[in-house]
Amino acid sequence: MPDVSGLPEPPGAHHVVLYDSDAQFLAAALPFARAGLAAREPVFIATGPGNASLLRRHLGQDAGQVDFADARTWYHSPAKTLLAYHDKACAAPGGSRVVGEAVWSGRNEDQAREWTRYEALLNLALLATGAKHLCPYDTRVLPEMVLRAARLTHPGLAAGADYWSNPAYVDPEQFSAACDTAPLPARPRRAQARAFHGNEDLAGLRDFTNRRARAAGLPPTRIDNLLICVDEAAANTVRHGAGHGTCWIWTTRTEVLCEISDPKGTLNAAIVGYLPPSVSQLNGRGMWIIRQLCDSVDIRTDHRGSRVRLHLDRDPDVTPPGTAPPA
Repeated sequence: MPDVSGLPEPPGAHHVVLYDSDAQFLAAALPFARAGLAAREPVFIATGPGNASLLRRHLGQDAGQVDFADARTWYHSPAKTLLAYHDKACAAPGGSRVVGEAVWSGRNEDQAREWTRYEALLNLALLATGAKHLCPYDTRVLPEMVLRAARLTHPGLAAGADYWSNPAYVDPEQFSAACDTAPLPARPRRAQARAFHGNEDLAGLRDFTNRRARAAGLPPTRIDNLLICVDEAAANTVRHGAGHGTCWIWTTRTEVLCEISDPKGTLNAAIVGYLPPSVSQLNGRGMWIIRQLCDSVDIRTDHRGSRVRLHLDRDPDVTPPGTAPPA
């Protein structure tokens, strides 16, 4: 292994490298990974096949000491990927290294926004863990919206083996709150609705949800997930909101969507439910469960109350983070 003792260490936990060539990618990712191996830290790399192949080739025999995952399966759900990285960091208290290149191709604007939020909240997930993340962004192919968000969500910048603080960095909670100012796409007219009033109506709401999910062709495990999430969101409305609300369900070619509205409720959605609640924490468990069981969740609060919109993919064969096939 080459001597990396003289390489500068990243001053913080989360750095972005903007690259426009294979050489620039390697100039940052290779010494970062080698420094981790030299320090006997776990090194995890989740990137596309092309960049993974580059790193394997240049790491040589040392590539066998690195855990590789295909970014196309690792970066499936923002909340699940956030948890996976949080758990990896906590499992290596002596420090760990990640080269993580999120997938942006094929994301619509709403999905891309949630992944930029993930990058912001990753800073909170890594606090006091000793983990270091290097996030490559390919400026040749990524849209300006994604590149602009990258400059706001990473406290550190990197180029080659050089690291410095990012003056454009925005506080994660502030950035996440700004994500919730974007309007949600309107519910389609075909969406089917059911009102609920108090706890006595929740059984009927579950039956309504179950029938619609079955009609949409969701597999049984996905239906169970949706029922749990609808129950949690509606029960929160009953206990802490207006005591009543409405549930809408509709489908697209790829998703089943379910929205629970509370005409009086308010939710601080900036960070709630994204990070694992502590054992002593009483609140936030419902939203934590919802975010882990759904593929994505949108929350909006305004003068009309709050809305929790649940997204479940109709494809049952998507591989979740942590179970990506060997590269």
